[in-house]
Amino acid sequence: MARWVAIVAVALASLAPGTARAEQIVDGGFESGDFTGWEGWWATGAGDWYTYEGTEPPIPHERGAVAVQPPPQGKFAAIADQLNPETQVLFQDLQLEPGTAYKLSLLAYYDSYSALTTPSPNTLSVDEEVLGPKPNQQFRIDVMEPDSAPDSVNPADILLNLFHTRNGGPRRMEPTRFVGDLGPFAGQAVRLRIAVAVTEEVLSAGVDAIALSAPDGTFPQSGLRRIRPRKARANPRTGTVVLPVQVPEAGRLIAKSASGKAKAVSAKAAKAGVVKLRLRPSSKGRAILERRHKLRVGITLTWRPLTGGSQKLRLPVVFRLRNS
Repeated sequence: MARWVAIVAVALASLAPGTARAEQIVDGGFESGDFTGWEGWWATGAGDWYTYEGTEPPIPHERGAVAVQPPPQGKFAAIADQLNPETQVLFQDLQLEPGTAYKLSLLAYYDSYSALTTPSPNTLSVDEEVLGPKPNQQFRIDVMEPDSAPDSVNPADILLNLFHTRNGGPRRMEPTRFVGDLGPFAGQAVRLRIAVAVTEEVLSAGVDAIALSAPDGTFPQSGLRRIRPRKARANPRTGTVVLPVQVPEAGRLIAKSASGKAKAVSAKAAKAGVVKLRLRPSSKGRAILERRHKLRVGITLTWRPLTGGSQKLRLPVVFRLRNS
């Protein structure tokens, strides 16, 4: 197991801890083996985020079978890998309830096969029309405004920066714990964003053990009352997906796609248990699926318990269709 180096704290003025509940990170250790609870964004399609185990790079590279750092905690972690210039963003939205003063902690690590460079003015773009001759080789982790663009570096959109590689910094960082204070954002929706921009050689950037904890180090129990998606199962014969969701009580579960590539669907739950949503691509999504045989869609789950209130959770779902 990779060695931890010194803890790095990202400190803001702390608010007194409250008794209200705060949302937990969904699958912050990536132990589901997929990206349940997470959404992704890419600029060119030349790279991706992967859940992985061991030290084998997700993408074979011409530079040879160079090992990546193994997951620092548990069996799986998430890592970015790419073949050509790419911007890769992994994010999850959180609704922080009033009165909470939780800490966000995570492990981050990387190996860069070229010098780390943040262009000026800063951008996460890898487009030559934006960058000109300047390179872009950076890895950053931010708490963002939830309605900001996935690749935004506008200071007005960044609530808190937990980590950012620096120009000329070391090309390797072993798993390092970063901690940020979310107390100032209690009662708000925020977005945790993990971003990599690469125009030069490969930048293998990894994250693991992402969690919320109270100021005393204990973990919130509110997640027990929240919906928990399980692993989605695609049927390549029909081009549909069954998404099981654990619900804590009676209510209604609704699934929608903001892109319009999947049909909206809802289901009633008479009691706590697992609700199975059968997701189907829309006519727009079906046309893409028939052409590419694979379709990635961001799905927003809305949970409305009979006791009142609502919860929202966004996650990616992959439809597959067998070649006829």
